[in-house]
Amino acid sequence: MKKLLLLTLTIVFGFTTFSQKATVPKQLLNKAVKIEYQKPIRDLSDFSMPVNPTVRSITLDPSETIIGNTFYDLWSNSSYSNRLYRYDDGSMVGVWTRGMESTTFPDRGTGYNFFDGSAWGPIPTAKLEPVRTGWGTYAPMGLNGEVVVAHNGANLQISQRETKFTGEWVSNAYVGVAQPTWPKVVTSGDENQYMHIFYHSYNAFGGMPGAIVYTRTSDGGASWDPADVILDGMGPEDYFEFQSEEFVVASKGDVVAMFVCGAWTDMFIMKSIDNGDTWEKILVREHPVPFWDFATMLMPDTLFSCDNSGGIAIDNSGKVHVVFGLNRVLVDEITNPPGGYTYFPYVDGIGYWNEDMPPFSIDLSALAGPQYEYPTSEMIEDYNYIGYMQDYNGNGTLDLLSGVMPLGYRSIGPSTMPTISIDDEGRIFVAFASTTETFDNSENNFKKIWVRAYDNGLWGPFYHATESILHIFDESIYPLLTASSDGDIHMIYMTDGTPGLALDEDHAYQENTIWYSAIPKEDLLTGIEDNTLINPTSVSQNYPNPFNGTTTITVNLPKAANLSMNVSNILGQQVIEMQRGYVSSGTYYFQVDGTKLQDGVYFYTVKANNSEVTKKMIVR
Repeated sequence: MKKLLLLTLTIVFGFTTFSQKATVPKQLLNKAVKIEYQKPIRDLSDFSMPVNPTVRSITLDPSETIIGNTFYDLWSNSSYSNRLYRYDDGSMVGVWTRGMESTTFPDRGTGYNFFDGSAWGPIPTAKLEPVRTGWGTYAPMGLNGEVVVAHNGANLQISQRETKFTGEWVSNAYVGVAQPTWPKVVTSGDENQYMHIFYHSYNAFGGMPGAIVYTRTSDGGASWDPADVILDGMGPEDYFEFQSEEFVVASKGDVVAMFVCGAWTDMFIMKSIDNGDTWEKILVREHPVPFWDFATMLMPDTLFSCDNSGGIAIDNSGKVHVVFGLNRVLVDEITNPPGGYTYFPYVDGIGYWNEDMPPFSIDLSALAGPQYEYPTSEMIEDYNYIGYMQDYNGNGTLDLLSGVMPLGYRSIGPSTMPTISIDDEGRIFVAFASTTETFDNSENNFKKIWVRAYDNGLWGPFYHATESILHIFDESIYPLLTASSDGDIHMIYMTDGTPGLALDEDHAYQENTIWYSAIPKEDLLTGIEDNTLINPTSVSQNYPNPFNGTTTITVNLPKAANLSMNVSNILGQQVIEMQRGYVSSGTYYFQVDGTKLQDGVYFYTVKANNSEVTKKMIVR
């Protein structure tokens, strides 16, 4: 009855999208689930479950197209990228891991479809490669060619052709080192002549149980330089190990960047502005224990962390922007074999960061969502905390199924799998999958795709991208945006009828649908007003923070205004006031002397005429 009522309301109100924020009851935030942290399943030769195919006859929304299908329903062991590419002429390519012969999937390989500017091709009926592969990623190659890189269990399989969308694929094995697995490929340079492959060394390599390895070619794979290296700052002197797909990659012009985002290591960016000749490491958040070893270590308290999923984009200036899912983890006992840990299924959030922001501190609660009221949290809503489960029915509470915790994937947050795109005007678009109330199959709540835009210094309203009648009974996951866009943003994602993964034995195998969706930007930007004075991004987070000496706040003022700042304690009492008076446009700095303040949490408010921005600082 509940679903029928929802269906009726959806028809009557014409797919009106609305959302509000609701807080998870505090008693649920400490509910925990123990999972095994180990190298994920790569091969199903010893794995068998009954097949439960689904057959659907549907009428498509004009903005959506089914481009493929698969029974193999795992896109990633944590993060994914480089599976949807848009060319300057508006044509596109989408790829995914295709496998229709469950349960051992001898036919597993890359599903490939392309949009020629007017229509997508037919749903593919076979994999792209001549051998069994998985985890294919895509990039343009050369003046008009294309490349797909996947793994086949023992090495990488590189498939190329000189002219995109047509001709025979030439597919060759790349042996690499230590059983290269889970590759991600990008190309850079004026003619896409540099091919960059990052992969995980499934076996021990370079003094690490598992490493992220980099290799590059500028001649289509005839030679590799460098070949199979660990970049400086990522080796055994910096970290104990990396797990599977804790990284995403992007490129733009001569800039290549990788974002590493896992629950048990630093969050950081490796960036090159010269096509991979030199690299800079940019720290986003230092992990309290970067040399974590599950075989020997216990955690004294819970850690708010990345939920293992992240996204990356590069803007026109070459600046890197990242998004990441949030959760909370704990290791309170040593398991045998080592690897068990606890996560908290209701701890929620999508974070955002760019190179202009200060790094997060090492504090265990630095990444706690602001709604959880941790005094040392550094997450600020609509600044670096930009996504969460939605109060879809608007009643002020999250009405998830009683007694059923949100189902985790290999990324563990209830809001997870974020992806980001930045257009030529600097507008930011973020999509993510989030457990959503009122949508369920009576056993679990479905995840749905939500999208949000940033413009004029403000984050706009949440947009439900899978609100159509077609998706009421769909689990909608793995959204992925193209790096470039036009009047629409462009996205692929996957749906089936049951929450969870058949590969992880959450349910029986069933057919999964790969969707392409175009969403008009005007639908996302509506409601974002032009803020001509200050906003959360024009007022910096104080740095350093926490501090016990002097800290600095930077204000970028776009036009003349009366400028001031005050600092208040947690009781709302003003303790510092600074007046600049009427000033012209430009950059201004406020310095706060922490030696005059008692340890604790304070709030600073910058005012420019009638607009103001408030942020939190910590004195300790």
